[in-house]
Amino acid sequence: KKIQVMPSVKLIKHLEYDADDLLSLVANVEDYPKFINLISALRIKNRSNINNFEAEAVVSYKLLRECFKSRVMIDPKKRSIFVEKSGDGGALKSLTNKWVFYKLSNGSTAVLFEVDVSLKAFPLNLLVQSRINRYSEIIMEAFESRASELFRKVNKCGVDFIKEIEVLSI
Repeated sequence: KKIQVMPSVKLIKHLEYDADDLLSLVANVEDYPKFINLISALRIKNRSNINNFEAEAVVSYKLLRECFKSRVMIDPKKRSIFVEKSGDGGALKSLTNKWVFYKLSNGSTAVLFEVDVSLKAFPLNLLVQSRINRYSEIIMEAFESRASELFRKVNKCGVDFIKEIEVLSI
């Protein structure tokens, strides 16, 4: 039996924006095609409530175009968003994605972004594995750029980011 390595990444980023603002930005999935180049379309399906729904995304990269469904679960109290693949179609074998927004002492935010993805086709899985870190950074940069368009930076004194994430055990 082949052992298939699951491409994964974990990013921790310090953003000078309010944690609740950033949570609302990431939770507003329908806007993703406006600022994430890899996503050409996205629509909400099967909305149980405002914080639990299924989304269908079309991801386009060069000549590849793939549609997949995911279940999105938002927990405003924990300032977290969890996404997992739903349905059987498409090239994705599995997908989990987690965002957590930690409010820091000066009002800025530590953002934890994790993604694990596995594709059904082994060659594509290897391709994703070799590029997932860069794709994750591009996605994070897109969210940071969008935040700069929508929100004001917190205007408070600096923060010892390393010390604060150690205290938070991120």
